[in-house]
Amino acid sequence: PSPFKWDASFDVKNANINSQHQKLFDLIDALDHNRTSASHLKELLDYVVLHFKTEEDAFTSKGWAGADAHKATHDKFVADALAVTSVGDDTIHFLKNWLVNHIKASDFQYVDVLHD
Repeated sequence: PSPFKWDASFDVKNANINSQHQKLFDLIDALDHNRTSASHLKELLDYVVLHFKTEEDAFTSKGWAGADAHKATHDKFVADALAVTSVGDDTIHFLKNWLVNHIKASDFQYVDVLHD
């Protein structure tokens, strides 16, 4: 979306996860506006790890059948993101597309399990 902000089309029916998704949008947008900031990149990556743990703990505790496959997509993203050494257009494009597509394609699969 443009501007790059969370909106109701990303609602996974879980207030805590929605709040974390909103922060991820904000952190990616902040990095986009300050691409040379190592601290912005570190803050984003640290928050991604926290967010993934939140999701994984929640859907594992509910016994969701898709937990292992979903965690594998998280692990792949973390590995790819940790390989980033500089932030350019390709990196920003990757981050934005990954977040949007991951929420709408993957996270929407657990809505019925994790809704508030």
